[in-house]
Amino acid sequence: MTVEGSLPVQYVETRRSGTRQESWIAEPYLAVRASHWIEPDLRTSVFANGGHDPLGSFRDSANTVASFGANLVKSWGSLSTGVSVEHSYYYDGVFGPPNMIANDVNIFARYEFRPNRDLRITPELVGTVRADDGFDVSRYTYSFRTEVEQRLIGSWWWVVKPRIRYAAYVGDESGRHDLTLSIVSGLRYQFTENVSFLAVAGYETRDSNIAGKSFDKLVGGVGLDFKFNPKLPW
Repeated sequence: MTVEGSLPVQYVETRRSGTRQESWIAEPYLAVRASHWIEPDLRTSVFANGGHDPLGSFRDSANTVASFGANLVKSWGSLSTGVSVEHSYYYDGVFGPPNMIANDVNIFARYEFRPNRDLRITPELVGTVRADDGFDVSRYTYSFRTEVEQRLIGSWWWVVKPRIRYAAYVGDESGRHDLTLSIVSGLRYQFTENVSFLAVAGYETRDSNIAGKSFDKLVGGVGLDFKFNPKLPW
């Protein structure tokens, strides 16, 4: 079992159609995952998470979310592929009235490149099918992202996370297409293997063929990330 979370304070500025919206976000993030190894290279997990996404993660809104789901992951050395299903509730503000329910099916492939102890590169491809609370498909999303971590000196690491995402909508928004580019970069100080301090700044831009859906977003902040593995009594 793994418990991980983030205690962030971040500033978000969103500009669209000549308007600008600013917000400060301090909602924490918490995730719990329990895994079972079916074979040495095949595992399944169930998970639940809630709050606001960890520092440096971009989402379409600044509101909170609660979700749960399961996955199946197959590994070939440093390469892993898998599928996951997730049921999510999106809320106004800090767990206010729910404004959307989503069901996601994700197919992903991830490679962990570790040329030496001071450099970590983790690219990932993800394809997602999203359905609404009535299980009608509303969106197909394809994304590529990578995370690069380079040790600078001692416990200080430089982190950069670029991402490109393409979304094609069906149903009520049939014909809509969005292309989103984002990058986050900053410094992380590793107190222990499971506790670290993070300070980042990032930029995201979305171009849409539907008026009013394009935007530019700036984010910056600091946070404390943690992870631990409690021992279960069974």
